[in-house]
Amino acid sequence: MYDTSIVDHCFYTGMAFAMAAGVFAGFMKTYYAKTYFHSPAIPFWVHVHGAIFTGWILFYLLQNLLAMYGRMKLHRSLGIVGGLLATGVVVFGSAIALRQARQGRFFPFPDGYSLLAVSFGQMALFAIFVYFGLRLRRDAETHKRLILMSTQLFFFPAFGRLLHGINPLTLGIALCFYFAGPIYDLLSRGSIHRAYRWGVPLLVATMPPFAVIASHVNAWRYVVDKWLL
Repeated sequence: MYDTSIVDHCFYTGMAFAMAAGVFAGFMKTYYAKTYFHSPAIPFWVHVHGAIFTGWILFYLLQNLLAMYGRMKLHRSLGIVGGLLATGVVVFGSAIALRQARQGRFFPFPDGYSLLAVSFGQMALFAIFVYFGLRLRRDAETHKRLILMSTQLFFFPAFGRLLHGINPLTLGIALCFYFAGPIYDLLSRGSIHRAYRWGVPLLVATMPPFAVIASHVNAWRYVVDKWLL
């Protein structure tokens, strides 16, 4: 028999490294190595946005490493940092999306309704995952799954840039990441944890194809036209 906790740590830390690598690769040309690729200059507030999102990715990786090496006291003491970073992610992520919509910068979406539906939907879900992840932090099994899913929401924007927009390959890779946790649960435990049972369907629901369809609801268009744009 193997020690499930050791395998768990390897899986979740491996996912953290994979997502960090994906985010770096996706934003390398437009942010991390923009000077090398001669990309256009970006405003200061976009740098703040990028720093906060990068901070969350690195924080998530650090927390997994601390848990893997048994540094749980330090892991728990850094929870407040995670809460502050998560707040920044939601505030700046929503603000950036709103600014892009008002400036007419919709790519890779067809219009501002779709852009805001996807962005606001993902930010709302991120907030839900993190809120319950922190609230249920004493339930380690639920906590680590919720925080994993919150971080997986960053995957799509990164790989959408890396693979030049929304296409079957981007969608397929995203689904592989989203279902990695449930599949690991089935292989290691024989059943899927309840956090994945409700969380993964919500992840899928915020994927661009579904959110773009939802953006055509008249009520959403009314809200966007009257209060957002």
